[in-house]
Amino acid sequence: MKTPEDYLAEVKEASDADWKARKFVLPAPEFHLEKGNKYIRVVVTSYGQRSVHCFLDYEGNIYKASSWKIPAKGIRGNINNDKKPLLLYQYYR
Repeated sequence: MKTPEDYLAEVKEASDADWKARKFVLPAPEFHLEKGNKYIRVVVTSYGQRSVHCFLDYEGNIYKASSWKIPAKGIRGNINNDKKPLLLYQYYR
């Protein structure tokens, strides 16, 4: 069973690989977790700006962000699935 930290490492690895493949010159985005009562916010810092990458609940379900404080309705996946992690570049394509 994966932990939120394991998922964060997967997302960071996938983001770094994509960043390198696109040959961007600026530093790659940084990710960290902010734990709350119901959800864990996955925050990405890129170009000096902070935004929510996604939300995780304590059962490992992944939610897109509706705003800085609340996840959107509907589960988008689970960190324990073997599918690709919710990648950062999906938001930019």
